[in-house]
Amino acid sequence: MGLKDRHGRKVEIIFSGQGLARRAGEAQFGAALRLRRELAARAQGPAGAELCRAGVSRLLGLAPETAEVRLGGMRFTLAVPADLGGFLSDLHGIILRDQYNAAGVKGGIVADCGANIGLFSLYALACGAKKVHAFEAVRETYKIFQSNLRLNGAPAAIEARCSALGADAGSAVLKFNTRGEGSAMIGGEDTVNAPVTYAGRRRVKVYPLDALLNGRLDFLKIDVEGYEKEVLLGAARLIKRCRPVLSFAAYHREADKTSLPAVVKALAPGYRVRLNGYAEQDLYCVHR
Repeated sequence: MGLKDRHGRKVEIIFSGQGLARRAGEAQFGAALRLRRELAARAQGPAGAELCRAGVSRLLGLAPETAEVRLGGMRFTLAVPADLGGFLSDLHGIILRDQYNAAGVKGGIVADCGANIGLFSLYALACGAKKVHAFEAVRETYKIFQSNLRLNGAPAAIEARCSALGADAGSAVLKFNTRGEGSAMIGGEDTVNAPVTYAGRRRVKVYPLDALLNGRLDFLKIDVEGYEKEVLLGAARLIKRCRPVLSFAAYHREADKTSLPAVVKALAPGYRVRLNGYAEQDLYCVHR
């Protein structure tokens, strides 16, 4: 059976490598996700990622190098990162479960904060976004993002920056990995991403979104590993002026589900806040 997203739309994900191509079916994709979860419980870091890559490659019948996503009349291609398990999880959440409710991007100006290798940015553009401003703090991950943009003809409608975002201008220590993982973070106590082993740390410049964008904003997506509050505070003027749809992660701390809605309502009274559990736990906020 073929893949469908949570709206019932047919989705094709075609993995290619070694001169071969395989279209992932529902059973095959589900088995790959289960394998990823099982291996993640047993092994972390590069060793776990290699085990997952080997196991998923056996399921697919090839070692995937690229993945093409087709949904309706849209299509885009991404290079498969070293963290294949994390990539499958992102395909499941962002595409199949549409965890950020991307219908809200159509015709709009989007900010993708925590863009990783560009999956949501490319999906948003394919869903009809007029412009995507994308921000990724880890330069190694940003290079993969840039490669993915080139794979798709370097669309001018996606403007990508290697920038860390926060409440105020300054600097901070960024903990990161280099294999396309989406687990890099600034600050955060030990309970945030506790199982993750980081490859390195570096001091980076931090910018408030208000200092980087000064025009229209219709949709703000944030997934920055526990730094969501700071990014929201750094976008206070944009949120007050533009009243964009806000769609952001709320699962890094248990308190996020109550504390982050309070931040949104303090910034701009009138937002309706809904907790979505389509893939992870995300908050979807629309101004009345």
